[in-house]
Amino acid sequence: MKPAAPPRRRPWAMTTRLIALQLLVLVVLLGGALVTLYYTIASHLEGDNLEVLRNQTVVLSHWLEHLPASPGPASEEQLERNRLLSSLPDIEVRVLQADGSVLLEGRSTLTPPRKVFPAPGDQPRTWVSADHHRYLLNTVWLHLAGTGPKPLLQVAYSVADDDTLLRHLRQRMGLVFALVVIISGILTWLIARGVFRPLTQLAAATARVHASQLATRLDESVWPVELTPLAQEFDAMLGRLDESFGRLARFSSDLSHELRTPINNLRGEAEVSLSRARSAEEYRRVLESNLEECVRLGRLIDTLLFIAKADHPAEGIRRRRLDAAAECRAVAEFFEVMTAERAITILVRGTGTVHCDPELLRRALANLVDNAVRHSPAGGHIDLTVREHASPGTVIEVRDNGAGIQADNLPRVFERFYRSENNPDQTPANSGFGLGLAIVKSIMDLHGGRVDLSSTPGVGTTVTLFFPGPAPAESDRNVI
Repeated sequence: MKPAAPPRRRPWAMTTRLIALQLLVLVVLLGGALVTLYYTIASHLEGDNLEVLRNQTVVLSHWLEHLPASPGPASEEQLERNRLLSSLPDIEVRVLQADGSVLLEGRSTLTPPRKVFPAPGDQPRTWVSADHHRYLLNTVWLHLAGTGPKPLLQVAYSVADDDTLLRHLRQRMGLVFALVVIISGILTWLIARGVFRPLTQLAAATARVHASQLATRLDESVWPVELTPLAQEFDAMLGRLDESFGRLARFSSDLSHELRTPINNLRGEAEVSLSRARSAEEYRRVLESNLEECVRLGRLIDTLLFIAKADHPAEGIRRRRLDAAAECRAVAEFFEVMTAERAITILVRGTGTVHCDPELLRRALANLVDNAVRHSPAGGHIDLTVREHASPGTVIEVRDNGAGIQADNLPRVFERFYRSENNPDQTPANSGFGLGLAIVKSIMDLHGGRVDLSSTPGVGTTVTLFFPGPAPAESDRNVI
């Protein structure tokens, strides 16, 4: 059993995308600006604190250079010095002798341990106490009078106030960032609703269009500049749909008419033959007549199927390089019996090659020659001319000297089931279905070519087929 395909995720709404992208840009820009500002301030404060620590270390080292070399009973001068050291704001001082004993120390319960201080001559170090107070630590030698070992001066500078300032700054920045993002999201949502409101109105306007209202058009002057091309294309699509529906309605009407005649003939003949007992010969004639009508219906159905496939081909046509004059001669030979009865001559002139499907080419030529034979007088002539075109491409002309077509009928000659009966000799039985030129046009559309028709009443009709040349990458192989 084939596993079920995973459900397809629904894409985000355009409003949601706009809000998300706007907030993303805001977060990146505002967040980057706030982070940069914060670290700039923190860096300046850190630099200032290090400068204060170094300056205090220099001042204290000069002030303490007259300490006695060995500890003794505390003198009044030493006690006063201790009191002064203890009163220094945010500064803690310790003087150690070479043996590790304390020579002088400021009174403080927050003094960092001795082991966390850097070695003399090293860069100042940062230390954080158990209660999260941060200190900058520095150590230097004291140059005292005498020749004994030099004592160490350890200086600790508390930066708790600056850390508190930075903490408050982070809180304020976070609050500002959150408020700005929330307010920006709300404003972006309001703006997006206004920006996309014309799309909602356009959707509502298109929803009011139904198959019975294809003549309705959108007023492109009321839409924003960005939506004007969409409104124009929608109007153009409505125009094409209106035209297609019109052609479909005419096609259905013509088709019903074409089918009604042979079906009524079959039904009428069957009813008449069954109205009373008849001889075997009479029944035979009725069956032969019915067979003719069935053949006519079969040809009509085959033709309609061909046109349907030509309008929506399931696969591409198979192109081949062909001798156009040879194909024209083959079609002319096929019509020899029909033309001999009425003394109509078919001449093939010129040379050239075409890049097309052989079967479709012969069908197009056969339809044109059949029309020419039907509308040519007895003793007339039909010319098939082949010539190369400068486009590049190849042109095939089919010219007759028949009754011609009135000028007001020329725009409709390629419509399905359209017949222009200018020849009084034509009857419904032998005038065809009015699909020959429609098939020719479908074949030329499949080949990317074109078909032109010119006619003069009483002089004749000329149909010109233009087949484009092969693409540069194509050769004599079959191309699908």
